[in-house]
Amino acid sequence: MINYKILDIMADGETVLGVRCLVSVSEGEFNVESETEHFFKKGTVNIPYADIKEYNLIDWAQSEIDENHPLRINLQNQLNALKNPINNKLPWLANTFTPGT
Repeated sequence: MINYKILDIMADGETVLGVRCLVSVSEGEFNVESETEHFFKKGTVNIPYADIKEYNLIDWAQSEIDENHPLRINLQNQLNALKNPINNKLPWLANTFTPGT
């Protein structure tokens, strides 16, 4: 599941240029998130500034930050690493007591 939360709007007067948002990806008990600044492609914002709602900004961000976007790829890689951890003991640490052995 992917969620977007708008933290700030970047604008030049009445022209919305982009957003600062928190993007989170979750699957079961695992969740990763990253804050990003995203500048919209020309023509994406097609509503006057005064009429823009948060869901508009989220829709526009979702359409441009798709599954092929580097941010989404990195978040998915982090989520996969949490779901499939590689636990290696550090060779320079002394062996420690393990209960039951």
